[in-house]
Amino acid sequence: MFTKLCAFFMALATVFSTLIGMAKKDYTVYTDVAYGTEEREVMDIYVPNSALEREDNACLLFIHGGSWSGGDKSQMAPFCQIAAANGYIAATMSYTLFSRENADAFDVFITVDEIGMALQKIKDFSDEKDLHITKAATSGYSSGAHISMLYSYARTDTFPLELPFTMNMVGPSDLSYSVWGDTGYRLASMLSGTQITEAMIADGSAQAVVDSVSPVKYVNANTMPSLFAYGGQDNTVPAGNAQAVKDAFDAAGAPYDFILFPHADHIIFLRDPHKTVELLNALLDYCKTYFGY
Repeated sequence: MFTKLCAFFMALATVFSTLIGMAKKDYTVYTDVAYGTEEREVMDIYVPNSALEREDNACLLFIHGGSWSGGDKSQMAPFCQIAAANGYIAATMSYTLFSRENADAFDVFITVDEIGMALQKIKDFSDEKDLHITKAATSGYSSGAHISMLYSYARTDTFPLELPFTMNMVGPSDLSYSVWGDTGYRLASMLSGTQITEAMIADGSAQAVVDSVSPVKYVNANTMPSLFAYGGQDNTVPAGNAQAVKDAFDAAGAPYDFILFPHADHIIFLRDPHKTVELLNALLDYCKTYFGY
């Protein structure tokens, strides 16, 4: 699966270039910029030439998927290339992964904290390069979308930069039994670092653990504008996750846009190319609206 994802995202850059007319590389890439001390706490930062002439800039931070246990920053390079070609500073980060070796010490909030660390590094990098980055937005794919949403909705009082919106694709949004069945309990146990037992399920205390790692449970009337994309034929992230997003935002009265790729599975861009164009245009519209350029 990871090999397929890597090959797909490498091809995606060429596909997207054709779709939006991206013809020339007018940006500089700073690779393996450390935002922490661990081996995987590195990021690539794409700086368009036009950013050097702008008084204020914004940055799109793209976060890869891989079931919380695989993948790396290179998978999101096509999105960074598109953003940079359109004049936006962009970054893609690697982060701590779940493994058998770190199972006892891992919880998803380690990776959520790393997003904050990466954004702080972007701010520091901006100061070093005189880029005047004042705003940022997170965007993730699959498990990357899950941690992007958790950060954007649960850590609003810790942002090192203004985050006016987030854009997330095929992300697990609600780990509840009604959405995932027993798999939700297994995932919530892994992500929370708390093993959910049959006794906890029986007495109802398991739900608090599930809610703690379910992004939609943090949505309220003040939640930032959000752009979502889901596949209509996705068997990896159940359809209930897309519905949970819509239900949570509708109930809270928070602003969002939702794009369904009706024929697509978990790798949404393979089946509905016209929806790919729609999503890219929507992202650029969000940038213009909330970044101001």
